[in-house]
Amino acid sequence: MGVAALMAVAVGEDITPRARAQLVGADHGRVVPPVPIPNLAVRCADGTSATLDALVRGHVTAVHLMFTGCSTVCPIQGAIFQRVQALLPDQRSTRIQLLSLSVDPTGDTPAAMRRWLERFNARDGWIAAAPSFQDLNVIWDLFGQGRNAVENHTTQVNIIDRRGQLIFRTPQLPSADSIADILKRV
Repeated sequence: MGVAALMAVAVGEDITPRARAQLVGADHGRVVPPVPIPNLAVRCADGTSATLDALVRGHVTAVHLMFTGCSTVCPIQGAIFQRVQALLPDQRSTRIQLLSLSVDPTGDTPAAMRRWLERFNARDGWIAAAPSFQDLNVIWDLFGQGRNAVENHTTQVNIIDRRGQLIFRTPQLPSADSIADILKRV
């Protein structure tokens, strides 16, 4: 499916029957019905504590799962988010944010997450956070579609609307252009 069709699906526009058929049974596309983000405690890269739902509410948020010790696809995802930020110079005024959500709550300390963000020259509007170990399965169920790190190192980006609801999942390793386009249209 092309980027235009994916963007249309993300914002709820009608798409062709053929494009819609490609989404049936797919692990990406529009999430229907939207799924509210749970009230889970997270530790942020700046050392503060928050809840996941409070972090995303009021923003259009792109979320990817990562861990700072990863040397395979996580750095690629970080580079993609770095490019997304370059494509969104008005990110602050449009209330669009990026969230690198750790799946290694024991290893990803605030200092490690700060280094992760610094590695990619993250600006305001790109945050990193880690849930508690006991909430990790909830994160995998929501953003990893029930898979765990051993079964699948997911490279999808999840889109959350301003109401704090998961509304869209990209295909694996989406382009920065497609992520930025979807974020602008939500």
